[in-house]
Amino acid sequence: MDGRTEGDKDRPCAIILSSRKTGQVTVIPITHSPPEPGEEDLSIEIPVEICRHCGLDDGGNYIRLGETNRFIWPGPHLRPLPSDFSRVDYGILPQEFFEHVLSQVIEMVQKGMVSLTKRG
Repeated sequence: MDGRTEGDKDRPCAIILSSRKTGQVTVIPITHSPPEPGEEDLSIEIPVEICRHCGLDDGGNYIRLGETNRFIWPGPHLRPLPSDFSRVDYGILPQEFFEHVLSQVIEMVQKGMVSLTKRG
């Protein structure tokens, strides 16, 4: 599914797939908004200790499993960190948590519940 080429809001994302051949990455957004009632299975709350590890704030952070974006890395869609303008990454998710997130995304892809927006 194609969507807008530009996002409505700058937000952190988790890279779930990258290609050295094409230079493209596929990311899923991280937001402060908790899932709507009845949509709890479409998001994963990031534990506070992982937020701190990655430099995210403690205000409650959720990964949106069904919303993916694809773009060339590096590219114009990257934004510097508010705390360090020389960086665009918050760090690496711990492997066990990343594997949990990825398995949930794969399950949703298999069910046809994931949208993909290709960013220009």
